[in-house]
Order: sequence, then C-alpha cells, then structure tokens
Amino acid sequence: MTNEQACKAQPLKQTARFLLNLCGVLFLLLVCVGLTGLPRSFTRWLAGGEPSRDAHPSFVIVLGGGGIPSESGLLRTYCAAAAYGADRTGVTFIVALPSDGDPATNSVGRMRDELVLRGIPAASIRMEYRGRNTREQALNVRRMLGPRADDPVVLVTSPYHVRRSVLCFRKHGFRRVTGLPASSVGAEADLGGWETLRYTFWNNLISEIEAVRELAALAQYRLKGWI
Repeated sequence: MTNEQACKAQPLKQTARFLLNLCGVLFLLLVCVGLTGLPRSFTRWLAGGEPSRDAHPSFVIVLGGGGIPSESGLLRTYCAAAAYGADRTGVTFIVALPSDGDPATNSVGRMRDELVLRGIPAASIRMEYRGRNTREQALNVRRMLGPRADDPVVLVTSPYHVRRSVLCFRKHGFRRVTGLPASSVGAEADLGGWETLRYTFWNNLISEIEAVRELAALAQYRLKGWI
C-alpha cells in the first residue's frame, strides 16, 4: 500500500474504530440499565401510568399487534375479554388489524374468533382491516362509528403502545378514549435464587428494545402531526 493509499484509508479506519467504540459503550449502557428497574418504570410511562379503565365503555377497540397466533394478539384479546366480557350489554368490540385478503380467514378474523372463544358474542364484534398503522386505524374507526365516536372508548394494546395510541385517537376526534395495557402476568411462585439474572435482566433488555422503538414511533408521529 502506498503512502497516498494509506492516508486515504486512515479516516475510514478512524470512523470504523469510533463506531465500534460507540457500539461497545451503548451495549454496556444497555446492560447496566437492564440490571435496574428503569426499563419497567419507562414501560409504565408509555402505558400512561396506572392502567385506566372506563367502567362502562361503549366500544372496546383491540389493536391487532402481531395477529393470531402471536404473543401480542393473544394477550390483547385475552385482556379485552377478561376486562369487559362480562359486561356485554351495549358494548361493541372492534378488532383493528390490516388484511390484504379475506379478513374472515386472516389474522383479524382469527382475533375475532379468539374473542368469541372467550365468550364475546360474534354479533358484538366488528372488524377494521384497512388501516395500516395506528393513525389510519383511528381515522377508519372514526368513520365507522360516526357520531358515536363521542361515546366512551377503550383501546386495548401492549403497554408500550398505549400512550401513542390514546394520543393518536384523541388527535383524530375521539373525546372519551382511554387505554388498557394488555400485560402478561408472571408465575405466582418463588422461582428460587438468581431470579434477577435468570429472568428479570433479560426481560428488562427486551423492554429496552421496545421502549427505544416506541420512542422512535412517538417522535415520528409528533413530527407528522399525528399526535
């Protein structure tokens, strides 16, 4: 390699070294934060603080997540039915998940079927399958409900998605909307020693990734004026 080539390669090496060092620092930071309770605290903030629940909503909107079967889809349908399935009089459930094919046989239809399995009458369930993101779902559901969009509405979604969903629906005409975080529940048992390193630490790392992704989505929605 000539001196001229070496001089040209030097800035590239410095940039690569800087990026590697930055990745290392970020990784160590993520590991350190994962050993604390900060990820869970931030997830609670994204969930809107304490879970809010309207005692008598007119509409329960289940945002689709990963569809069915998936962890998010099953959690959201389970929590929606558990929270509002017993109070069936006057409550309409809406499943919102995009579908390019026949919605009855795609994931949005399977989410509806999951609600039916959990005791929700099929006649009380509607589907919104054209919205490709939370904003489009809010607009489509707003058109679907018409004047009844002023009735109490509850959004059921993953905890880290609650804040953005509620803000987005409020921005697009829903005056009485709250959120219900669809949270999983750990084993009600003593799991023995080293529980933090065996379970809590890894769950915190997952929460950190979800939080960073959701912060990016919040920033995007804010810049576009969607919230």
